[in-house]
Amino acid sequence: SLAVLAAAGVPVVAHRLCRSAKEAEDALAAVGAPAVVKACSGDVPHKSEHGLVALNVGTAAEAAALFDRQWAKLAQLGAAQEGVIVAAMRRGQHEFMVGARIDPVFGPVVVVGDGGKYVEALQDVAVLVPPFAVADVTAALRTLRIAPLLEGVRGDPPLDIDALAAVVVAVGQLIVGAGGAIASIDVNPVLVAARGQGAVVLDALVERGG
Repeated sequence: SLAVLAAAGVPVVAHRLCRSAKEAEDALAAVGAPAVVKACSGDVPHKSEHGLVALNVGTAAEAAALFDRQWAKLAQLGAAQEGVIVAAMRRGQHEFMVGARIDPVFGPVVVVGDGGKYVEALQDVAVLVPPFAVADVTAALRTLRIAPLLEGVRGDPPLDIDALAAVVVAVGQLIVGAGGAIASIDVNPVLVAARGQGAVVLDALVERGG
């Protein structure tokens, strides 16, 4: 899923897909510590529920051990063992989500809003129908309940909402351009930094259409 987004011009976190403990060791050296280690299987789209995500991995030995543990867990679940992702940990100011679906009435629709682990509980999102531009996305962001955070509060700098908006536009173009080959795109979180410092996708799920 990250590779599909990267090919569409979306900035994604530095990562490697590993198929052995040695590859996991090498990946940690490449992306740097601390890192995230998480299993990759189309049969397990939500990995944290199964203990298949580890944060703050600091050494090659830890990465190798986690690879073996997560590989075995996938086998235990009867899930396809497609690999284990080692990804850099990134810092930013706020987590957003971006999603896209093929609606039976409207066709492709895109949502953007507050992200992170509470996205389902808070449901603070705006809906856009492609085609739309960066200016349309920034206007939609200002309708959210978290809109006051966009310009910075309590000493925090303003967020790079133009970078976030560019991600939203690219996701909209991706699902439209796929011509039905993509059923949905879930991008959460998109980590947004201070104005001028960009945004990066940390995790994503792209589901095939048909």
